[in-house]
Amino acid sequence: MNKKAKKSLLTLIITASLLCAIQCLIPNRLVLMEGEKYNAGPLFHSDFDANGKCHLKAFGIVPIKTVHIDFIKNTKLIPSGKTVGIKININGVLVVALSPVIGENGIRYSPAKVGGIKKGDVIIKINNTDISTISQLITQIKNNSNNNMTVLINRKGSMKSLTVKPAKSKNDNVYQIGAWVRESSSGIGTITYINPVDNTFGALGHGITDIDTGELIPANNGDILSTSIESVTKGMRGQPGELKGLFAPSSVIGRVEKNTDNGVFGALGKIIQNSPQPLPVASRAQVSTGNAYILSNIEGTTVKRYDVLIESVNKNDLGNKGIIIKITDDELINKTGGIVQGMSGCPIIQNDYIVGAVTHVFINDPIRGYATFLDVMINNNA
Repeated sequence: MNKKAKKSLLTLIITASLLCAIQCLIPNRLVLMEGEKYNAGPLFHSDFDANGKCHLKAFGIVPIKTVHIDFIKNTKLIPSGKTVGIKININGVLVVALSPVIGENGIRYSPAKVGGIKKGDVIIKINNTDISTISQLITQIKNNSNNNMTVLINRKGSMKSLTVKPAKSKNDNVYQIGAWVRESSSGIGTITYINPVDNTFGALGHGITDIDTGELIPANNGDILSTSIESVTKGMRGQPGELKGLFAPSSVIGRVEKNTDNGVFGALGKIIQNSPQPLPVASRAQVSTGNAYILSNIEGTTVKRYDVLIESVNKNDLGNKGIIIKITDDELINKTGGIVQGMSGCPIIQNDYIVGAVTHVFINDPIRGYATFLDVMINNNA
């Protein structure tokens, strides 16, 4: 092979390697505002088809990648920052632990485990009867006695039918299956935005997971409750802080409709009093490193503005960690130590646009944390 051929081959290899590397950097899916064009760089030409797909070609000739585009409407939303109580009802009963049943003969039985039930499963039906509360589960087990039961479970979105035979407990003389379960979950979080047109909202920026299983809770419905923050446990290195508030079951101001990996969504009965004016939503192309601020409710019912710095922006991220922020506001740092539990969902505003929501704290550096792009939340609630 002569020098010219070797040089041509080397050029071809380098070009192919470069295009392959670029292909890996380009995401498979993107969220854009209506009317916005995807700009992959000066060397690429993009063609949109009728199915919302963008076909990228290098130099307008070489096909590189097809990117699926989700378009969201240009709209104005109210940045909230209001802390609320969030109670979600599980679609079934969630198995949070398995334990043996000491039988009448003193032998340890494990009906749920033997039947194939695992921690994190959600029991949906027993013998074709819907189960949505713990009392319903207990009644079905009692009625079944020591006969085999057909148990329908939801395991990470997949439905499975199992057979479980209860065992009679020596301790209380009732039939049990050896499973600890939960029918609902509640806590404190922050509403990110409210749509002034229909009072729908997005909150948290991430889903609510069970404290024991770590799994996203499949929500059937739930309530949004009016809350007053009574105290704050300051965050320290290695020890997350927490907002502590009070809410009563009777203080319902809205409903939960969806619990997703990218936020909790639903509708309020009315706009929360003293809410700010609506602001436009930024596309991720408009989000940049630099100064910004968050809205947060860390005392009583008052929402205040606190300064932050956007340190990093990963515009290819479609999860809830696309932005890294640093708290720079001395007042907030003095009172909370930085980002604490309960602040998930605090809206981030930059250049009079809502750009994202706080989602996670860095455990070993509580003044820093992750945030999600707001377009991710909106697209999940579409």
